[in-house]
Amino acid sequence: MKKHIIIAFALLMMAQLTLAATITAPANIPAYYANANGKSGTALYNALNTITNVGYTKLSYDGAITAYQKSDVYPSDPTHPDYVAGKAGKLWDMYGGCSFTLGDECGNYNGECDCYNREHSIPKSWWGSAKNNMYSDIFHLVPTDGYVNNRRSAYAFGEVQTATYTYNGCKLGSSKSTITTDKSTLLGTSATCSGTVFEPRDEYKGDFARGYLGMIAKYSNTSYSITSGSGGLIFEAFSSTTHFGLTKYGMVLLMKWHREDPVSQKEIDRNNGIQATQGNRNPFIDYPYLAEYIWGEKNGQTVDMSQLMPSTDPNFIPGVSNGWRGQDTPPTPPTPTVKYGVTWSVCGVTQTDSIEENGMIVLLPTTPASCSEESPVFMGWTTAPIEGIIDDEPAVLYRVTTDFPVVTADVTYYAVFAKETIVEGSIVPVTYIYDSSHQEGWTNTATWTNNSYWLLKDGGEVVSPEVNLSGLSSISIKMRTYGGSGNPTVTISAADKTIASLTATNNKINEYSWTNTSSLTGNSPLQFTANKSNSQGVGFNEIVVNVSGSGSTATYDRFITSDQTATEVKSVTDSETARKILIGGKIYILLGDQLFNLQGQRVK
Repeated sequence: MKKHIIIAFALLMMAQLTLAATITAPANIPAYYANANGKSGTALYNALNTITNVGYTKLSYDGAITAYQKSDVYPSDPTHPDYVAGKAGKLWDMYGGCSFTLGDECGNYNGECDCYNREHSIPKSWWGSAKNNMYSDIFHLVPTDGYVNNRRSAYAFGEVQTATYTYNGCKLGSSKSTITTDKSTLLGTSATCSGTVFEPRDEYKGDFARGYLGMIAKYSNTSYSITSGSGGLIFEAFSSTTHFGLTKYGMVLLMKWHREDPVSQKEIDRNNGIQATQGNRNPFIDYPYLAEYIWGEKNGQTVDMSQLMPSTDPNFIPGVSNGWRGQDTPPTPPTPTVKYGVTWSVCGVTQTDSIEENGMIVLLPTTPASCSEESPVFMGWTTAPIEGIIDDEPAVLYRVTTDFPVVTADVTYYAVFAKETIVEGSIVPVTYIYDSSHQEGWTNTATWTNNSYWLLKDGGEVVSPEVNLSGLSSISIKMRTYGGSGNPTVTISAADKTIASLTATNNKINEYSWTNTSSLTGNSPLQFTANKSNSQGVGFNEIVVNVSGSGSTATYDRFITSDQTATEVKSVTDSETARKILIGGKIYILLGDQLFNLQGQRVK
């Protein structure tokens, strides 16, 4: 087991409870919807049409991808209820449950989670695919898994009786013959259906239902209409004269989903993010119970907005509240906040603050600048000071935020810092990487684009540092096709001799690799040149060159820090060619006069 040489500084974490970096809803939500108050039937529907167009600015189809960064990404804050480790900051797929970066747009796919589409949840073929405002309205243009989206095709939403395809909760297959909801709608409580339908995951049925209802309200005064391509299952037309835009089946289905899957925190965040990019809001997310006054049990009645609970209300419980203040089981009021005193000490400087009851320690500290000129590496938290040599992950050391106990009383935590990590074994092989860091020693004559990859045009060239060809073990390039026709090739040369060629065959970034089996000798830079048969070039975001090490072993100098003073504990000098050193709080490998990070990249 690896060992760490550590020092403990008495340092209490100042705990802070933070929410995800979402866009805040306007404080004047009641005023925003004031025009709907006291209205009923068609007058209420028309008022919502006016409200849904307030502040609206049409996005371009490409602009939707930029907008997704505010409306459709997983939160990065571990305290957010929708935080998912490994998905923070990635696009939120509402079909397959996958996650993607912005650059993962399809493209080709062979299965689920390969790439994403901008999916029209109201299929664009239903209105003839015209590139009108609906075409890029992100209230129904959502990022979804490309493979699952392809299986959905343009089938209407519904509930599946017999599935021909399933993935992670979504289904495609023959429709249930009858759909029934628990409360009445404008046309009753049940409806019949037939044909093939697509059923999304249960956790997003309400999201899609409210997305549809908001789209109907917004576009009811336009000339847009739904064609027979929808199968007559969902829409008749965007009009208040045709049951406010819904068939009987569509009304029962959407109101059922709306009721069974209440507004979630994800929807609230998405609504706020869309207002920040597209400018308008969805009334059925802000005031969920408004749908009952149009299509549901309150249809035809006059709405008193003061009796409705907006999703911005502190008493509104995401995923539970139905948005009516007179509901049979009102939400439980929040428990009064209790605060506990907290005290922390940083190198003799003591401060005091407070944390709410049931608060979680969520932040990781940076090394106090006043404690050491060579800042040690933070290892974790303990409930009591420790020092000396400890195991890699002792049970007493809280390393990740989920390990921390909930704070329910006055508490003190101590930060543990390691001066140096000690390992023994083979010298780390050299890895030369050319990526966004533009590692020292590389040159290029390429033309770059401001995207998630760079464009290497015809004849463009990237040149590596000089490498030992006899130790060259492998080369890999993460690249994709970029425009034009044909598959672009990157030729790899050394000492004016071609040693390999890698050809991109996909318009999504993939890794293409070459393993050296030839008898190369000497030292030479490597040249990576785009072929001239493709007028557009090749897009890539990383070149990795691996050169094997000498096979020597080394024991690195070991240090322990006490009272902020570094002391050499052990030094082995016999036949040593490498050692670990600490610079600016980071550990590096010194091999001769070359400095490498722990990933084997040369830094200088």
